[in-house]
Amino acid sequence: MLRYRSANLIRNGIIGTVLITCILLVGLQAQAFITAATTLPYRARFVEAGGLRAGDDVVVSGVEVGTVSKVSLLDGDALVEYSVDSSVRLGSATTAHIKTGSLLGKRILTLVSDGLGLLRPNEVIPTDRTSSPYSLTDAVGDLTTNVSGIDTDAVNRSLDLLSTTLERIEPQLGPTFDGLTELSRSLNDRNESLRDLLTATRDVTGILADRSAQVNTLILDANTLVAVLAERRQAIVDLLANTAAVSEQLSSLVADNEAELAPTLDRLNSVAALLEENRDNIAAALPGLAKVALTQGEAVSGGPFYNAFVANLVDGHMIQPFVDQALGVDPPAVFLVPGQEPR
Repeated sequence: MLRYRSANLIRNGIIGTVLITCILLVGLQAQAFITAATTLPYRARFVEAGGLRAGDDVVVSGVEVGTVSKVSLLDGDALVEYSVDSSVRLGSATTAHIKTGSLLGKRILTLVSDGLGLLRPNEVIPTDRTSSPYSLTDAVGDLTTNVSGIDTDAVNRSLDLLSTTLERIEPQLGPTFDGLTELSRSLNDRNESLRDLLTATRDVTGILADRSAQVNTLILDANTLVAVLAERRQAIVDLLANTAAVSEQLSSLVADNEAELAPTLDRLNSVAALLEENRDNIAAALPGLAKVALTQGEAVSGGPFYNAFVANLVDGHMIQPFVDQALGVDPPAVFLVPGQEPR
């Protein structure tokens, strides 16, 4: 059998045992190590723990950010040790409050960040910045105070008056109780219907609970819409006010310049009347203008020159040869050559 021999055998064995133990601890308590690495410890003193226990939630602005680690007694006060996510920054004047987190009485530790500085880890929040929930001792004390302040004579007079009133309405109580009996029987007969109604109500409540996020979003969107509508309403009010101001300014401008504007408007009316009177002449001139434009187009479209003819300026027979020469037309022959066709 092979045996391992070395001067450091015992030391290596101890190191290996320690490493294996550390690996096992990390594997079995991974969540605890992760929590310790990602959270910061804090402490707070309360006059009364108020039912707060280790494992209860720590809440900041309605968001769960940690848990209560330990609740112990220190100099007659309750010392609460809790851990908070390291990403949460708490002010130097942070206050702590023990509140009820559910209808079943579950307690939560609520933190309200305040102050310009930062709350250091393991720093204790004093009792003047903490508050406990309503305790049984306070309730008994308030009850004693309220009971001692009751006017017993007034209570006795009220009871006597109630007794007298009941004696007077006794004849009417019988039919009233009979009606209550019939109502009870009717409810008993409709027991199944009421059970179905309550079941349907429970289903509706469950659906509303599942859709609570959507309902909250709808309400928030409605609030946003109302805010936008309010802004638009204010904008419309401002527009109407500005329009009224502009109208007033224009009225003042017209009133101030009425003497200068009146002759100008009269001249403008005269020009409009003149154009109205010559509307037919202008309409008749437009077709002639079209003919002139067509003639001018033909005059300049024959080549890099301008052809123009002024009627009755010179006899046409006298200028015909010049026109033919300009247009490249040969003049007719005076004497015909035999065999040649006349041009």
